[in-house]
Amino acid sequence: MSLLPVSHPGFFEALAQRRTYTTLLYLLLSMATGILAFTYTVTGLSLSLGLAILIIGIPVALTFLAGARLLSVAEVHLLKVLVGGADSAGPALLPGGEGFLGRLKGLLKDRRTWTSLLYLLLLMPLGIAYFTTLVSLLSVGLGLLAVPAARLFQATGTLSLDLGGTGWALAHPNLMALGCGLAGLALLPLTFHLALLLGRFQVWLAKHLLVNA
Repeated sequence: MSLLPVSHPGFFEALAQRRTYTTLLYLLLSMATGILAFTYTVTGLSLSLGLAILIIGIPVALTFLAGARLLSVAEVHLLKVLVGGADSAGPALLPGGEGFLGRLKGLLKDRRTWTSLLYLLLLMPLGIAYFTTLVSLLSVGLGLLAVPAARLFQATGTLSLDLGGTGWALAHPNLMALGCGLAGLALLPLTFHLALLLGRFQVWLAKHLLVNA
């Protein structure tokens, strides 16, 4: 599959695009998928190296490498569905060769086998960074947007709200609430645009390590 970058939407246009939310979903899920990929890769490498002196080490290593290729194919398809890409055939699970043994030899010689391992190792730290950044920004943005509504409920006596300890905030609670709402209104689209840019980076990384390696 050929992964191609998708055109970037306008500032508020991103809020109405389905791809914005599917990209955000991919980035939030990447921490879990990254941990699974990292665990599989580290465990497989450890077993393969530990059993290298035994006959059983060869099938274990080949199975591990084939599994890594399978994970890389699944990652490319997941990126295509959630983040965006061109419709085309996915990368082959095993490289071409004459017979089964020829394909296994090709598995060891194919550069994409080893770049796939690098990608799987990078997926966990990237996933943690994506998840932490986006969850923090979304929490702050939604919290700021909630301040004007909370101020409205406070004015009706339904809710007690402390907008801050500064003298200006206490003297001008309505302006403070309006400012928080405007800040939240700007922060949420910025967060979505950041998610789209991170999604484009992930597509670029997958394109170079999983597809065109």
